[in-house]
Amino acid sequence: MITSLEIPYIDVSAGSLTFRPDAPSMPVLDRMERDAGPLRLSLRLLGASHQAVVATPGGLIAETLAYRSGLQPDLPDQFSQRVGAWQHRYECEVKSVTVQVLRSRVRELRERAEEPDFLLGVFGDEPDAVTALEVTGTAPLAWRTVHTYPQYGQIVTTSSTVTAVG
Repeated sequence: MITSLEIPYIDVSAGSLTFRPDAPSMPVLDRMERDAGPLRLSLRLLGASHQAVVATPGGLIAETLAYRSGLQPDLPDQFSQRVGAWQHRYECEVKSVTVQVLRSRVRELRERAEEPDFLLGVFGDEPDAVTALEVTGTAPLAWRTVHTYPQYGQIVTTSSTVTAVG
């Protein structure tokens, strides 16, 4: 599904993003929810990136990647946390690409927009500024996000999993 986000495009780069496992819920523009056994995933499209919240029998697991004014940017390559009997792993990759490569990637994402486990947000009047959220598995629970920053020629891709420990 494609969501046109009628909000001003914030001209940020990957270097302006902050990853937080403990961020509060933020205003949600659209969401996709999926069940995976005892887990419930909520992938949320924000005005400035994404938030994933997983409800587990032992508590909530959260991951927020967003531009947040007032916070020091922090975009780790990897992060891991344990909540009860569940392990959350997050990986992030930032690529600097040409305009042609970025536009090609955005085209690929748009072509997948009707897939059932895929949500694409297009920001304002900048058609190449997108955030894609995708559930990639349920055993284990896994998701991927793609964020494009056309002014800087950057593509940020995150991959996350939640698995049972032991």
